Amino acid sequence: MFEENTSELREEDIWTVKEGEKRTVRITHIFITILLITIGFVVGAFGSVSFPLGFGVNFFWTGIVVQQIGSIWFGAWGVIAGAIFPFFSNSMVGTPFYVSLAYLPANAIQTFLPAWVFRRFKLDPRMKSGKDGLYLFLAMVVSSIIGSLWSVLVVLKGYDLLPPGSVPLYIWGWFGGNVIAGVVFNFILLKALSEIVIRTKAFVKRWWA
Repeated sequence: MFEENTSELREEDIWTVKEGEKRTVRITHIFITILLITIGFVVGAFGSVSFPLGFGVNFFWTGIVVQQIGSIWFGAWGVIAGAIFPFFSNSMVGTPFYVSLAYLPANAIQTFLPAWVFRRFKLDPRMKSGKDGLYLFLAMVVSSIIGSLWSVLVVLKGYDLLPPGSVPLYIWGWFGGNVIAGVVFNFILLKALSEIVIRTKAFVKRWWA
């Protein structure tokens, strides 16, 4: 269940598969994916507060925390969960299925980009340095910019679902709702729990194991 001497690893070694180390896909990863989908559904549907705009857009969307922390810790399993659970949470606020389906690229990039950044630049999910925090913040901002522009300009505007003159409000709602919730929770949870998570065999160094 636990790896040895993980606490002694340098940040760049956290993602390194050492010679002789076996990393395999486990049934645990399936359970984690289901758990993340369930948590994402609950917090995405009921944990978002402050001025919901409709169509799954909110000024404070806690689902982003599950998307991004889940993918940083669990790689592709977190990405899968982060792309899927919005279908369920959006349905609770009345978002049509075809809109949720069109949101898929936005949700996929929002959950994939932080995971890629941490693996590409070998950042420490324990948030040990200013570089870790800066790159996480930049990944959150860039992914939310892409997500908001796609979701509002391509999806909602493309389906003619927006009130006149409301495009800037919806873009800010999507972008701000993601980044504000991420700033509030991502850093705290990563710093508080990563030391435990990276000791487990469920932690994904590559993308699948």
